Amino acid sequence: MPEDIIGKVFSLISGDDEPGSDNKALLKQAVKEINQNKYTKFFRLRTEEIDPSFAAYVCEIYKIVYPACVFVQNAARVYRMRQITVEAFMPKEGLELIRKLRPDAVQELVKRLEPKDLSRVLREDLTALYEAFDGNRIAAINRCYQLVSALLQFAQFNFLSLLRRFDPGLPSDIWPAGAAAYTPRFQAARAEDLVEELGQFRAAMQNLEPSDAWKNALTVLKIANEGKELLPLPQWNMLVMNLRELKNSAIIELIGQYTTKNPIWQVKYKPPEALLAETWLEAKSSEVQGVIDAVLNKQKNSQIEALAVAVFGAASITKLQFYNPEISTGCTALGLLGFAYAAPLNYLVAFIEDFITKEMQELCDILLVRGQWVNNSLSLEMSAAVHTITDVTSPIEALDNTLSDTGTNGLRFRSALTRANRDKGQARFINQISEELDEEALKLITAAVQGLAAAGKFMKNLLGDSEKNPSEMIINWKELGYFTKTPMNQRLTEAYKKINYFVQLMMLQTEGSCT
Repeated sequence: MPEDIIGKVFSLISGDDEPGSDNKALLKQAVKEINQNKYTKFFRLRTEEIDPSFAAYVCEIYKIVYPACVFVQNAARVYRMRQITVEAFMPKEGLELIRKLRPDAVQELVKRLEPKDLSRVLREDLTALYEAFDGNRIAAINRCYQLVSALLQFAQFNFLSLLRRFDPGLPSDIWPAGAAAYTPRFQAARAEDLVEELGQFRAAMQNLEPSDAWKNALTVLKIANEGKELLPLPQWNMLVMNLRELKNSAIIELIGQYTTKNPIWQVKYKPPEALLAETWLEAKSSEVQGVIDAVLNKQKNSQIEALAVAVFGAASITKLQFYNPEISTGCTALGLLGFAYAAPLNYLVAFIEDFITKEMQELCDILLVRGQWVNNSLSLEMSAAVHTITDVTSPIEALDNTLSDTGTNGLRFRSALTRANRDKGQARFINQISEELDEEALKLITAAVQGLAAAGKFMKNLLGDSEKNPSEMIINWKELGYFTKTPMNQRLTEAYKKINYFVQLMMLQTEGSCT
Protein backbone atom coordinates (compact mmCIF):
# COMPACT_ATOMS: atom_id res chain seq x y z
CA MET A 1 0.00 0.00 0.00
CA PRO A 2 1.47 3.44 -0.93
CA GLU A 3 2.74 5.48 2.01
CA ASP A 4 0.42 8.43 1.34
CA ILE A 5 -2.66 6.18 1.54
CA ILE A 6 -1.42 4.63 4.80
CA GLY A 7 -0.86 8.11 6.19
CA LYS A 8 -4.38 9.18 5.29
CA VAL A 9 -5.87 6.17 7.01
CA PHE A 10 -3.92 6.89 10.21
CA SER A 11 -4.93 10.55 10.06
CA LEU A 12 -8.60 9.62 9.75
CA ILE A 13 -8.38 7.19 12.65
CA SER A 14 -6.61 9.71 14.86
CA GLY A 15 -9.19 12.40 13.98
CA ASP A 16 -6.62 14.99 12.82
CA ASP A 17 -8.71 18.01 11.78
CA GLU A 18 -5.97 20.64 11.77
CA PRO A 19 -5.76 22.99 8.78
CA GLY A 20 -4.03 21.26 5.90
CA SER A 21 -4.75 17.78 7.26
CA ASP A 22 -5.64 14.83 5.06
CA ASN A 23 -9.19 14.98 6.40
CA LYS A 24 -9.71 18.41 4.85
CA ALA A 25 -7.93 17.35 1.72
CA LEU A 26 -10.32 14.41 1.29
CA LEU A 27 -13.33 16.65 1.88
CA LYS A 28 -11.97 19.06 -0.71
CA GLN A 29 -11.73 16.13 -3.09
CA ALA A 30 -15.37 15.29 -2.33
CA VAL A 31 -16.36 18.83 -3.26
CA LYS A 32 -14.52 18.48 -6.54
CA GLU A 33 -16.28 15.19 -7.30
CA ILE A 34 -19.69 16.65 -6.44
CA ASN A 35 -19.10 19.54 -8.85
CA GLN A 36 -18.12 17.12 -11.59
CA ASN A 37 -20.91 14.63 -10.84
CA LYS A 38 -23.74 13.95 -13.30
CA TYR A 39 -26.19 14.64 -10.46
CA THR A 40 -24.47 17.73 -9.09
CA LYS A 41 -27.76 19.65 -9.31
CA PHE A 42 -29.14 17.53 -6.44
CA PHE A 43 -26.86 19.27 -3.89
CA ARG A 44 -26.30 22.95 -3.16
CA LEU A 45 -22.75 23.10 -1.86
CA ARG A 46 -22.82 26.71 -0.69
CA THR A 47 -25.90 26.31 1.53
CA GLU A 48 -25.52 22.53 2.12
CA GLU A 49 -29.06 21.88 0.98
CA ILE A 50 -30.71 19.15 -1.06
CA ASP A 51 -32.20 20.69 -4.17
CA PRO A 52 -35.93 20.29 -4.98
CA SER A 53 -34.86 18.50 -8.19
CA PHE A 54 -33.84 15.54 -6.03
CA ALA A 55 -37.32 15.44 -4.48
CA ALA A 56 -38.85 15.54 -7.96
CA TYR A 57 -36.57 12.65 -8.96
CA VAL A 58 -37.64 10.57 -5.94
CA CYS A 59 -41.26 11.53 -6.54
CA GLU A 60 -41.17 10.05 -10.06
CA ILE A 61 -39.71 6.83 -8.64
CA TYR A 62 -42.41 6.71 -5.97
CA LYS A 63 -45.06 7.12 -8.64
CA ILE A 64 -43.75 4.04 -10.44
CA VAL A 65 -43.23 1.76 -7.41
CA TYR A 66 -46.33 2.92 -5.49
CA PRO A 67 -48.29 -0.32 -6.23
CA ALA A 68 -45.40 -2.34 -4.76
CA CYS A 69 -45.32 -0.02 -1.73
CA VAL A 70 -48.99 -0.82 -1.13
CA PHE A 71 -48.44 -4.55 -1.75
CA VAL A 72 -45.62 -4.86 0.77
CA GLN A 73 -47.91 -3.56 3.52
CA ASN A 74 -50.22 -6.55 3.04
CA ALA A 75 -48.60 -9.26 5.18
CA ALA A 76 -50.92 -11.99 3.89
CA ARG A 77 -50.00 -11.32 0.27
CA VAL A 78 -46.30 -11.12 1.06
CA TYR A 79 -46.53 -14.49 2.83
CA ARG A 80 -48.47 -15.95 -0.09
CA MET A 81 -45.75 -14.68 -2.40
CA ARG A 82 -43.28 -17.05 -0.71
CA GLN A 83 -45.53 -20.02 -1.43
CA ILE A 84 -46.09 -18.90 -5.03
CA THR A 85 -42.34 -18.52 -5.60
CA VAL A 86 -41.77 -22.11 -4.51
CA GLU A 87 -44.67 -23.49 -6.56
CA ALA A 88 -43.64 -21.53 -9.68
CA PHE A 89 -40.59 -23.75 -10.13
CA MET A 90 -42.10 -27.11 -9.16
CA PRO A 91 -43.03 -29.89 -11.63
CA LYS A 92 -46.57 -31.27 -11.70
CA GLU A 93 -45.67 -34.10 -9.31
CA GLY A 94 -44.11 -31.65 -6.86
CA LEU A 95 -47.18 -29.43 -6.92
CA GLU A 96 -49.33 -32.46 -6.12
CA LEU A 97 -47.11 -33.27 -3.13
CA ILE A 98 -47.36 -29.67 -1.90
CA ARG A 99 -51.15 -29.87 -2.21
CA LYS A 100 -51.24 -33.12 -0.23
CA LEU A 101 -49.15 -31.58 2.53
CA ARG A 102 -51.20 -28.41 2.94
CA PRO A 103 -52.77 -28.07 6.43
CA ASP A 104 -56.36 -28.64 5.27
CA ALA A 105 -55.40 -31.78 3.30
CA VAL A 106 -53.35 -33.11 6.22
CA GLN A 107 -56.27 -32.59 8.61
CA GLU A 108 -58.47 -34.66 6.30
CA LEU A 109 -55.91 -37.47 6.55
CA VAL A 110 -55.95 -37.12 10.34
CA LYS A 111 -59.69 -37.82 10.30
CA ARG A 112 -59.42 -40.83 7.97
CA LEU A 113 -56.23 -42.67 8.95
CA GLU A 114 -55.05 -44.49 12.04
CA PRO A 115 -52.06 -42.76 13.71
CA LYS A 116 -49.54 -45.35 12.50
CA ASP A 117 -50.79 -45.15 8.89
CA LEU A 118 -50.98 -41.35 9.06
CA SER A 119 -47.36 -41.14 10.21
CA ARG A 120 -46.22 -43.45 7.42
CA VAL A 121 -48.12 -41.63 4.65
CA LEU A 122 -46.99 -38.16 5.74
CA ARG A 123 -43.35 -39.23 6.10
CA GLU A 124 -43.40 -40.83 2.65
CA ASP A 125 -44.88 -37.69 1.07
CA LEU A 126 -42.41 -35.47 2.89
CA THR A 127 -39.49 -37.60 1.71
CA ALA A 128 -40.76 -37.42 -1.88
CA LEU A 129 -41.09 -33.64 -1.59
CA TYR A 130 -37.47 -33.33 -0.45
CA GLU A 131 -36.39 -35.41 -3.43
CA ALA A 132 -38.28 -33.04 -5.77
CA PHE A 133 -36.08 -30.16 -4.61
CA ASP A 134 -32.93 -30.90 -6.61
CA GLY A 135 -29.98 -28.50 -6.74
CA ASN A 136 -31.09 -26.67 -9.90
CA ARG A 137 -34.63 -26.17 -8.62
CA ILE A 138 -33.41 -24.87 -5.27
CA ALA A 139 -31.08 -22.42 -7.04
CA ALA A 140 -33.89 -21.16 -9.32
CA ILE A 141 -36.32 -20.69 -6.41
CA ASN A 142 -33.74 -18.87 -4.31
CA ARG A 143 -32.64 -16.60 -7.15
CA CYS A 144 -36.22 -15.57 -7.97
CA TYR A 145 -36.96 -14.98 -4.30
CA GLN A 146 -33.79 -12.94 -3.91
CA LEU A 147 -34.97 -10.61 -6.69
CA VAL A 148 -38.49 -10.37 -5.27
CA SER A 149 -37.01 -9.59 -1.83
CA ALA A 150 -34.74 -6.92 -3.32
CA LEU A 151 -37.70 -5.28 -5.04
CA LEU A 152 -39.88 -5.37 -1.93
CA GLN A 153 -36.97 -4.13 0.15
CA PHE A 154 -36.88 -1.09 -2.13
CA ALA A 155 -40.66 -0.70 -1.88
CA GLN A 156 -40.43 -0.73 1.92
CA PHE A 157 -38.46 2.50 1.88
CA ASN A 158 -40.55 5.35 3.30
CA PHE A 159 -40.73 7.53 0.18
CA LEU A 160 -43.50 9.68 1.62
CA SER A 161 -41.47 10.58 4.70
CA LEU A 162 -38.52 11.65 2.56
CA LEU A 163 -40.71 13.69 0.20
CA ARG A 164 -42.40 15.47 3.10
CA ARG A 165 -38.99 16.89 4.03
CA PHE A 166 -39.34 18.94 0.87
CA ASP A 167 -43.13 19.46 1.00
CA PRO A 168 -44.67 18.98 4.48
CA GLY A 169 -48.16 19.25 3.02
CA LEU A 170 -47.83 16.22 0.79
CA PRO A 171 -50.96 14.03 1.40
CA SER A 172 -50.76 10.31 2.11
CA ASP A 173 -52.90 9.44 -0.90
CA ILE A 174 -50.84 11.42 -3.39
CA TRP A 175 -50.64 8.27 -5.54
CA PRO A 176 -52.51 7.18 -7.46
CA ALA A 177 -55.92 8.81 -6.81
CA GLY A 178 -54.63 12.07 -5.39
CA ALA A 179 -52.13 12.74 -8.15
CA ALA A 180 -54.46 14.99 -10.10
CA ALA A 181 -55.77 16.74 -7.01
CA TYR A 182 -52.42 17.84 -5.54
CA THR A 183 -49.34 19.34 -7.17
CA PRO A 184 -46.20 18.94 -5.05
CA ARG A 185 -44.47 22.20 -4.06
CA PHE A 186 -40.99 21.02 -3.25
CA GLN A 187 -38.56 23.35 -1.46
CA ALA A 188 -34.87 22.89 -0.72
CA ALA A 189 -34.14 20.98 2.50
CA ARG A 190 -31.14 21.01 4.84
CA ALA A 191 -28.83 18.13 3.98
CA GLU A 192 -27.87 17.75 7.65
CA ASP A 193 -31.48 16.80 8.44
CA LEU A 194 -31.65 14.31 5.57
CA VAL A 195 -28.40 12.36 5.83
CA GLU A 196 -29.95 9.36 7.54
CA GLU A 197 -32.87 9.08 5.12
CA LEU A 198 -30.55 9.59 2.13
CA GLY A 199 -28.47 6.66 3.40
CA GLN A 200 -31.60 4.53 3.76
CA PHE A 201 -32.71 5.43 0.23
CA ARG A 202 -29.28 4.52 -1.15
CA ALA A 203 -29.24 1.24 0.78
CA ALA A 204 -32.74 0.32 -0.45
CA MET A 205 -31.65 0.40 -4.11
CA GLN A 206 -28.35 -1.44 -3.59
CA ASN A 207 -29.58 -4.88 -4.64
CA LEU A 208 -31.37 -3.76 -7.83
CA GLU A 209 -29.41 -4.52 -10.99
CA PRO A 210 -30.63 -4.25 -14.62
CA SER A 211 -28.66 -7.36 -15.56
CA ASP A 212 -30.92 -9.55 -13.42
CA ALA A 213 -33.82 -11.55 -14.93
CA TRP A 214 -36.76 -9.64 -13.45
CA LYS A 215 -39.49 -11.29 -15.52
CA ASN A 216 -40.01 -14.25 -13.16
CA ALA A 217 -39.95 -12.03 -10.08
CA LEU A 218 -42.59 -9.67 -11.49
CA THR A 219 -44.73 -12.63 -12.58
CA VAL A 220 -44.66 -14.06 -9.06
CA LEU A 221 -45.68 -10.69 -7.63
CA LYS A 222 -48.51 -10.41 -10.15
CA ILE A 223 -49.90 -13.80 -9.09
CA ALA A 224 -49.54 -12.89 -5.41
CA ASN A 225 -51.39 -9.64 -6.15
CA GLU A 226 -54.43 -11.59 -7.32
CA GLY A 227 -53.47 -11.32 -10.98
CA LYS A 228 -53.00 -7.54 -11.01
CA GLU A 229 -49.70 -6.34 -12.43
CA LEU A 230 -47.64 -4.42 -9.89
CA LEU A 231 -44.95 -3.15 -12.22
CA PRO A 232 -44.75 -3.44 -16.03
CA LEU A 233 -41.47 -5.15 -16.93
CA PRO A 234 -40.25 -2.48 -19.44
CA GLN A 235 -40.95 0.33 -16.99
CA TRP A 236 -39.25 -1.54 -14.13
CA ASN A 237 -36.19 -2.32 -16.25
CA MET A 238 -35.85 1.37 -17.18
CA LEU A 239 -36.14 2.39 -13.54
CA VAL A 240 -33.49 -0.10 -12.43
CA MET A 241 -31.13 1.15 -15.15
CA ASN A 242 -31.69 4.70 -13.94
CA LEU A 243 -31.02 3.70 -10.36
CA ARG A 244 -27.81 2.00 -11.42
CA GLU A 245 -26.59 5.30 -12.84
CA LEU A 246 -27.43 7.02 -9.56
CA LYS A 247 -25.55 4.35 -7.59
CA ASN A 248 -22.51 4.46 -9.87
CA SER A 249 -22.35 8.24 -9.54
CA ALA A 250 -21.87 7.90 -5.76
CA ILE A 251 -23.61 11.26 -5.36
CA ILE A 252 -25.40 10.21 -2.17
CA GLU A 253 -22.16 8.99 -0.59
CA LEU A 254 -20.45 12.25 -1.55
CA ILE A 255 -23.29 14.33 -0.08
CA GLY A 256 -23.15 12.28 3.12
CA GLN A 257 -19.37 12.65 3.41
CA TYR A 258 -19.41 16.41 2.85
CA THR A 259 -22.42 17.08 5.06
CA THR A 260 -21.11 15.04 8.01
CA LYS A 261 -17.52 16.24 7.38
CA ASN A 262 -16.58 12.57 7.49
CA PRO A 263 -14.73 11.53 4.29
CA ILE A 264 -15.18 7.83 5.09
CA TRP A 265 -18.96 8.06 5.59
CA GLN A 266 -20.56 5.04 3.92
CA VAL A 267 -24.00 3.50 3.50
CA LYS A 268 -24.73 0.23 5.30
CA TYR A 269 -26.39 -2.31 3.03
CA LYS A 270 -28.68 -5.17 3.95
CA PRO A 271 -28.61 -8.18 1.60
CA PRO A 272 -32.02 -9.45 0.46
CA GLU A 273 -33.37 -12.75 1.73
CA ALA A 274 -32.15 -15.56 -0.49
CA LEU A 275 -32.66 -19.02 1.06
CA LEU A 276 -36.36 -19.50 0.50
CA ALA A 277 -36.22 -23.11 -0.73
CA GLU A 278 -34.34 -24.38 2.31
CA THR A 279 -36.35 -22.40 4.87
CA TRP A 280 -39.64 -23.32 3.19
CA LEU A 281 -38.76 -27.02 3.24
CA GLU A 282 -37.67 -26.82 6.85
CA ALA A 283 -40.89 -25.05 7.82
CA LYS A 284 -43.01 -27.58 5.91
CA SER A 285 -41.14 -30.45 7.55
CA SER A 286 -41.68 -28.93 11.01
CA GLU A 287 -45.36 -28.35 10.23
CA VAL A 288 -45.91 -31.95 9.11
CA GLN A 289 -43.84 -33.36 11.95
CA GLY A 290 -45.91 -31.27 14.35
CA VAL A 291 -49.09 -32.92 13.06
CA ILE A 292 -47.52 -36.37 13.37
CA ASP A 293 -46.29 -35.64 16.90
CA ALA A 294 -49.67 -34.23 17.96
CA VAL A 295 -51.56 -37.27 16.66
CA LEU A 296 -49.11 -39.75 18.14
CA ASN A 297 -49.06 -37.83 21.42
CA LYS A 298 -52.85 -37.86 21.55
CA GLN A 299 -52.81 -41.59 20.89
CA LYS A 300 -50.16 -42.11 23.56
CA ASN A 301 -52.14 -40.09 26.11
CA SER A 302 -55.24 -42.13 25.33
CA GLN A 303 -53.28 -45.35 25.83
CA ILE A 304 -51.82 -44.05 29.08
CA GLU A 305 -55.25 -43.11 30.37
CA ALA A 306 -56.73 -46.48 29.37
CA LEU A 307 -53.89 -48.41 31.04
CA ALA A 308 -54.07 -46.27 34.19
CA VAL A 309 -57.81 -46.86 34.46
CA ALA A 310 -57.29 -50.60 33.87
CA VAL A 311 -54.68 -50.80 36.63
CA PHE A 312 -55.92 -48.24 39.19
CA GLY A 313 -59.47 -47.40 38.16
CA ALA A 314 -58.40 -43.76 37.74
CA ALA A 315 -56.51 -41.80 35.06
CA SER A 316 -54.23 -39.87 37.42
CA ILE A 317 -52.62 -40.73 40.74
CA THR A 318 -50.73 -38.54 43.22
CA LYS A 319 -48.90 -40.28 46.05
CA LEU A 320 -45.79 -38.14 46.57
CA GLN A 321 -46.02 -34.82 48.40
CA PHE A 322 -43.53 -32.84 46.28
CA TYR A 323 -42.28 -34.76 43.24
CA ASN A 324 -45.70 -34.95 41.65
CA PRO A 325 -47.54 -33.81 38.47
CA GLU A 326 -49.22 -30.85 40.18
CA ILE A 327 -45.97 -29.16 41.27
CA SER A 328 -44.41 -30.09 37.93
CA THR A 329 -47.23 -28.27 36.10
CA GLY A 330 -46.63 -25.22 38.28
CA CYS A 331 -42.99 -25.23 37.18
CA THR A 332 -43.72 -25.60 33.47
CA ALA A 333 -46.28 -22.77 33.69
CA LEU A 334 -43.31 -20.53 34.58
CA GLY A 335 -41.32 -21.78 31.59
CA LEU A 336 -39.24 -24.19 33.72
CA LEU A 337 -38.47 -27.83 33.00
CA GLY A 338 -40.75 -29.40 35.60
CA PHE A 339 -40.42 -33.06 36.64
CA ALA A 340 -40.17 -35.36 33.62
CA TYR A 341 -41.02 -38.54 35.55
CA ALA A 342 -43.44 -37.25 38.17
CA ALA A 343 -46.45 -39.09 36.73
CA PRO A 344 -44.77 -42.52 36.31
CA LEU A 345 -43.06 -42.34 39.70
CA ASN A 346 -46.36 -41.58 41.42
CA TYR A 347 -47.99 -44.45 39.50
CA LEU A 348 -45.16 -46.71 40.67
CA VAL A 349 -45.65 -45.78 44.34
CA ALA A 350 -49.38 -46.46 44.01
CA PHE A 351 -48.79 -49.80 42.26
CA ILE A 352 -46.40 -50.97 44.96
CA GLU A 353 -48.77 -49.92 47.74
CA ASP A 354 -51.99 -51.16 46.16
CA PHE A 355 -50.87 -54.32 44.41
CA ILE A 356 -47.32 -55.48 45.14
CA THR A 357 -47.45 -55.26 48.95
CA LYS A 358 -50.99 -56.71 49.04
CA GLU A 359 -52.16 -59.02 46.27
CA MET A 360 -48.71 -59.86 44.93
CA GLN A 361 -47.22 -60.40 48.37
CA GLU A 362 -50.08 -62.72 49.38
CA LEU A 363 -49.74 -64.65 46.12
CA CYS A 364 -45.98 -64.95 46.57
CA ASP A 365 -46.41 -66.23 50.12
CA ILE A 366 -48.50 -69.08 48.74
CA LEU A 367 -46.22 -69.82 45.78
CA LEU A 368 -42.83 -69.38 47.47
CA VAL A 369 -43.55 -70.63 51.00
CA ARG A 370 -46.09 -73.43 50.37
CA GLY A 371 -45.12 -74.33 46.83
CA GLN A 372 -42.90 -77.34 46.20
CA TRP A 373 -40.50 -76.14 43.51
CA VAL A 374 -38.72 -78.60 41.30
CA ASN A 375 -35.82 -76.12 41.03
CA ASN A 376 -35.35 -73.95 44.13
CA SER A 377 -33.15 -71.51 42.24
CA LEU A 378 -36.23 -70.43 40.25
CA SER A 379 -38.13 -69.66 43.45
CA LEU A 380 -35.17 -67.58 44.62
CA GLU A 381 -35.18 -65.68 41.31
CA MET A 382 -38.87 -64.92 41.69
CA SER A 383 -38.38 -63.76 45.27
CA ALA A 384 -35.49 -61.52 44.18
CA ALA A 385 -37.63 -59.97 41.42
CA VAL A 386 -40.34 -59.03 43.90
CA HIS A 387 -37.78 -57.62 46.34
CA THR A 388 -36.28 -55.53 43.50
CA ILE A 389 -39.67 -53.87 43.13
CA THR A 390 -40.27 -53.19 46.82
CA ASP A 391 -36.67 -52.10 47.43
CA VAL A 392 -37.26 -48.83 45.55
CA THR A 393 -39.84 -47.68 48.11
CA SER A 394 -37.36 -46.13 50.54
CA PRO A 395 -35.24 -44.37 47.86
CA ILE A 396 -38.43 -42.90 46.33
CA GLU A 397 -39.46 -41.56 49.73
CA ALA A 398 -35.97 -40.12 50.21
CA LEU A 399 -36.13 -38.46 46.76
CA ASP A 400 -39.42 -36.81 47.61
CA ASN A 401 -38.19 -35.68 51.02
CA THR A 402 -35.33 -33.69 49.47
CA LEU A 403 -38.01 -31.12 48.57
CA SER A 404 -39.56 -31.02 52.05
CA ASP A 405 -38.93 -28.20 54.53
CA THR A 406 -36.24 -30.30 56.19
CA GLY A 407 -34.89 -31.68 52.94
CA THR A 408 -31.69 -30.75 51.13
CA ASN A 409 -33.32 -28.43 48.60
CA GLY A 410 -36.86 -27.90 49.86
CA LEU A 411 -36.79 -24.38 51.30
CA ARG A 412 -34.50 -22.98 48.63
CA PHE A 413 -36.50 -24.68 45.87
CA ARG A 414 -39.76 -23.06 46.98
CA SER A 415 -38.07 -19.71 47.49
CA ALA A 416 -36.49 -19.87 44.04
CA LEU A 417 -39.84 -20.82 42.51
CA THR A 418 -41.37 -17.51 43.66
CA ARG A 419 -38.58 -15.55 41.90
CA ALA A 420 -37.85 -17.73 38.89
CA ASN A 421 -39.91 -15.65 36.45
CA ARG A 422 -37.75 -12.57 37.09
CA ASP A 423 -34.41 -14.10 38.11
CA LYS A 424 -32.61 -16.33 35.60
CA GLY A 425 -30.26 -17.58 38.30
CA GLN A 426 -33.18 -18.95 40.33
CA ALA A 427 -34.65 -20.52 37.19
CA ARG A 428 -31.35 -22.28 36.47
CA PHE A 429 -31.25 -23.58 40.06
CA ILE A 430 -34.76 -25.05 39.80
CA ASN A 431 -33.99 -26.66 36.43
CA GLN A 432 -30.77 -28.12 37.81
CA ILE A 433 -32.59 -29.67 40.78
CA SER A 434 -35.33 -30.97 38.48
CA GLU A 435 -32.80 -32.65 36.20
CA GLU A 436 -31.03 -34.26 39.16
CA LEU A 437 -34.32 -35.58 40.57
CA ASP A 438 -35.40 -36.79 37.13
CA GLU A 439 -32.18 -38.74 36.71
CA GLU A 440 -32.66 -40.45 40.07
CA ALA A 441 -36.38 -41.06 39.42
CA LEU A 442 -35.63 -42.76 36.10
CA LYS A 443 -33.09 -45.06 37.78
CA LEU A 444 -35.66 -46.12 40.38
CA ILE A 445 -38.39 -46.64 37.77
CA THR A 446 -35.99 -48.67 35.62
CA ALA A 447 -35.02 -50.92 38.52
CA ALA A 448 -38.66 -51.49 39.46
CA VAL A 449 -39.76 -52.17 35.88
CA GLN A 450 -37.00 -54.73 35.42
CA GLY A 451 -38.21 -56.47 38.57
CA LEU A 452 -41.83 -56.25 37.38
CA ALA A 453 -40.92 -57.67 33.97
CA ALA A 454 -39.23 -60.61 35.66
CA ALA A 455 -42.16 -61.13 38.07
CA GLY A 456 -44.64 -60.90 35.19
CA LYS A 457 -42.70 -63.53 33.27
CA PHE A 458 -42.88 -65.83 36.29
CA MET A 459 -46.65 -65.30 36.52
CA LYS A 460 -47.03 -66.27 32.88
CA ASN A 461 -44.79 -69.32 33.17
CA LEU A 462 -46.44 -70.46 36.38
CA LEU A 463 -49.87 -70.12 34.81
CA GLY A 464 -48.77 -72.38 31.98
CA ASP A 465 -47.16 -74.80 34.44
CA SER A 466 -50.36 -75.04 36.53
CA GLU A 467 -52.18 -76.34 33.46
CA LYS A 468 -49.58 -79.00 32.60
CA ASN A 469 -49.80 -82.62 33.64
CA PRO A 470 -47.30 -83.36 34.98
CA SER A 471 -46.16 -79.85 35.99
CA GLU A 472 -42.49 -78.87 35.66
CA MET A 473 -42.01 -75.93 38.05
CA ILE A 474 -44.28 -76.57 41.06
CA ILE A 475 -45.52 -80.08 41.76
CA ASN A 476 -48.27 -79.41 44.36
CA TRP A 477 -50.64 -77.10 42.47
CA LYS A 478 -53.70 -78.92 43.77
CA GLU A 479 -52.60 -78.44 47.35
CA LEU A 480 -51.90 -74.72 46.80
CA GLY A 481 -55.50 -74.27 45.69
CA TYR A 482 -56.63 -74.94 49.27
CA PHE A 483 -54.94 -71.71 50.46
CA THR A 484 -56.85 -69.32 48.21
CA LYS A 485 -60.53 -68.53 47.85
CA THR A 486 -60.02 -67.39 44.27
CA PRO A 487 -58.82 -70.14 41.91
CA MET A 488 -55.05 -70.05 41.51
CA ASN A 489 -55.28 -69.91 37.71
CA GLN A 490 -57.46 -66.82 37.93
CA ARG A 491 -55.14 -65.11 40.39
CA LEU A 492 -52.09 -65.84 38.23
CA THR A 493 -53.91 -64.58 35.14
CA GLU A 494 -55.02 -61.37 36.83
CA ALA A 495 -51.55 -60.77 38.31
CA TYR A 496 -49.89 -61.27 34.94
CA LYS A 497 -52.35 -58.95 33.19
CA LYS A 498 -52.02 -56.22 35.81
CA ILE A 499 -48.21 -56.36 35.79
CA ASN A 500 -48.17 -56.39 31.99
CA TYR A 501 -50.49 -53.36 31.81
CA PHE A 502 -48.39 -51.50 34.35
CA VAL A 503 -45.12 -52.19 32.54
CA GLN A 504 -46.72 -50.87 29.33
CA LEU A 505 -47.84 -47.79 31.26
CA MET A 506 -44.28 -47.17 32.48
CA MET A 507 -42.86 -47.69 29.00
CA LEU A 508 -45.23 -45.15 27.48
CA GLN A 509 -44.63 -42.55 30.18
CA THR A 510 -40.86 -42.84 30.01
CA GLU A 511 -40.83 -43.30 26.20
CA GLY A 512 -39.01 -46.58 26.61
CA SER A 513 -36.21 -45.11 28.74
CA CYS A 514 -36.88 -47.51 31.61
CA THR A 515 -35.89 -50.65 29.69
